[in-house]
Amino acid sequence: MKFAMNENTLFQCELIEYLDACKAAGFEAVEISYAKVKEALRFLSAKEVKDAIKPMKVISINAFEDVFLAPESSWATVVAEGRLFGELSKAIDCPAVVLPSGRWYEMYGPLVSEKEITQLYRTRLIEMVELFKEYDVTVMFEPIAYPEFIVGTVSWTNEILDTPELRDLPIVPDIHNMHRNKEGSDQLKNLKNPIGIFHIDDTIKGNLDELHVAKSRTFPGDGVADAKVWFQTVKQTGFDGYYSLELFDDTLYAMSAHDAAQLCMDKLHAFAKTL
Repeated sequence: MKFAMNENTLFQCELIEYLDACKAAGFEAVEISYAKVKEALRFLSAKEVKDAIKPMKVISINAFEDVFLAPESSWATVVAEGRLFGELSKAIDCPAVVLPSGRWYEMYGPLVSEKEITQLYRTRLIEMVELFKEYDVTVMFEPIAYPEFIVGTVSWTNEILDTPELRDLPIVPDIHNMHRNKEGSDQLKNLKNPIGIFHIDDTIKGNLDELHVAKSRTFPGDGVADAKVWFQTVKQTGFDGYYSLELFDDTLYAMSAHDAAQLCMDKLHAFAKTL
């Protein structure tokens, strides 16, 4: 099992400290925050960042959050930001960028129809795929089933991607994000597109309708989402990529980056022994 660390899990430090901590803890790969890499490359050369990553791999910059449901009047700005994203990815040899399902709040007014959302997501994904292709970067899509997000089911994801241009676009399932839709781990078997990265975590006990999309996560095996079954299911799909830990945990944030990274690896190894 190949473990990776998502930078959201150790967001209390700068990029280089994050990389050093993950390396010391024995992680094979990392997902890097867009905000952190953009900040780091203001002061460091691309070579310095790449040297800090070695011998690990960077598997994605996570995440480009502005793509979906941005007003049409702002779309040119999103495209320009996408080009910056592509340049940063190319500079550090990052092979992929994650596009999560977009947020929508009631204060913005009612949502447009599901048909219109499907077409909007499909159109913008196609444009982003073509844009990032210029930088040899793969676009991945992450469904999120929490109420303030839009697309959180496999069935809707399949519908959006049901076009030749998106047939091979990888999906980034997240146990916590998809446990919320109450369809269980078997929904992964219905994915029409390949899994690119598998985000691992678990969900704390509580009323699903009251849980927070970020702060309700815990280590796999420590929650109620039955993470062991999710692992078994994703293995059955033939996935052989990276299992990337993504938490937003205040206890981890209060620790030194090195101690937090080591705790994460220890917890992952302990969980792996139960599989």
